[in-house]
Amino acid sequence: MISVCMPTFNGEKYIKKQIESILSQMNDEDELIISDDSSTDKTISIIESLNDSRIKIFSHTPNTVQLKKKLGIYRIVAENYLNALNYAKGDYIFLADQDDLWSQGRVKKFKKILNKNILALCNLKYIHQVI
Repeated sequence: MISVCMPTFNGEKYIKKQIESILSQMNDEDELIISDDSSTDKTISIIESLNDSRIKIFSHTPNTVQLKKKLGIYRIVAENYLNALNYAKGDYIFLADQDDLWSQGRVKKFKKILNKNILALCNLKYIHQVI
């Protein structure tokens, strides 16, 4: 079983394609854990419209006091990831950003590597870039 943990916040622009690229590589028993930092756009409604039982959405309320401290926004994202990780039940845990696309075969390749290693990292390839 795999768990994919994804923090979200106002990610309506890319979230549907990202989730579809993940779900296409998952089995029925796998889970996509989404931790949302109180999105005010259509992020949650887009996710819910996918109507997939593998998707589990949890709320995360960021500590806005941290935003005033140095590196505050990065700390909030990290806390949101940790919230998702707290719910993960998989033997393999993948981290995903809300604006990425997963290339086909990613999960299969990583599971093969993780059968022999405790950690695997990958590089990225720009498909498009928002400036």
